[in-house]
Amino acid sequence: MKMMLVLNLVVVLLTFLVELNGASEPDIGINKTSSEINVDANFEKFKQDYGKQYANSPEEAQRRAIFADNVEYVNAHNLQYALGKMSYYMGVNQYSDMTFKEWASLYTSQIVDDVSNGNASTFLTPETFKAPGYVDWRRKGYVTSVKNQTGAIEGQHFRKTGKLISLSEQQLVDCSRSYGNKGCGGGFKDRAMLYVRDAGGIESEKAYPYYASRSRVFPCRFTKYMAAAKINGVKRVHSSESSLMHAVASQGPIAVSIRVNRNFKSYAGGIFDDSSCINARAGHAVLAVGYGSYPGEYWLVKNSWGPRWGEQGYIRMARNKGNVCRIARSPVFPTV
Repeated sequence: MKMMLVLNLVVVLLTFLVELNGASEPDIGINKTSSEINVDANFEKFKQDYGKQYANSPEEAQRRAIFADNVEYVNAHNLQYALGKMSYYMGVNQYSDMTFKEWASLYTSQIVDDVSNGNASTFLTPETFKAPGYVDWRRKGYVTSVKNQTGAIEGQHFRKTGKLISLSEQQLVDCSRSYGNKGCGGGFKDRAMLYVRDAGGIESEKAYPYYASRSRVFPCRFTKYMAAAKINGVKRVHSSESSLMHAVASQGPIAVSIRVNRNFKSYAGGIFDDSSCINARAGHAVLAVGYGSYPGEYWLVKNSWGPRWGEQGYIRMARNKGNVCRIARSPVFPTV
């Protein structure tokens, strides 16, 4: 009976929060009609929603068990969120049938501080510049849809030319390995940008589409005359949230690296204020496209896992809370 009352409280509080923000109800995996999760029904819905198919019955049984464990973990966290003890909630997404270790090996990098000692200059904030309290470069046309990690170049190209072009992440995967990068296994943001500078540009996503793996048949298909954008250098930003704020406000979207944990994997909404990620061993390259101060200070971050993850592909990460997930550790952006 007590558990039933607690779950009902969770549903009421979450519904109130959703209505207050005028958003659709988050899919956070809580069963609204029973105190026990109907794992079979939820797993079937998950498979349908995300087009999941498994090789055989043993694999499906394994995935169902992992899914059940992840949903239980999400529910426990969301109870704390509903009680006002957490600033963000989690949910079921395309990764809910994967263990954290398995997911991290496929979607994150072991290169956690992914800026090298290569040829890049340091960004200095103009002395007369005063950063505004709120920035969202999506509203200014600087940001393409959620799908890739070339956003810093796309933003700077737009800033100079007024043309927003979706650029080829696959070219970076295929062609920048000689710069110390490992394709889908991760790499250095600044070296990838230096590769684009030295190669003579980067093609559009349309001309050089993304395949999520490095082709062994055609290892690098870049053609210089097909370049849709070029850069002439790379700027590093000092490792502080203040410097990152000034860079985002004055220059546009900035490439940053973060460390990610199990909670990040299942993030669904709210301000991600989680100090445990700062020492995580999994790294990930994302794009800081803005910041704000309500209902708390946050970074607006574009991810690359599609629009069904997080807040339509974005995450709000706590700002000025001890450099959450080391977001200000190694920011860089290209010069065009």
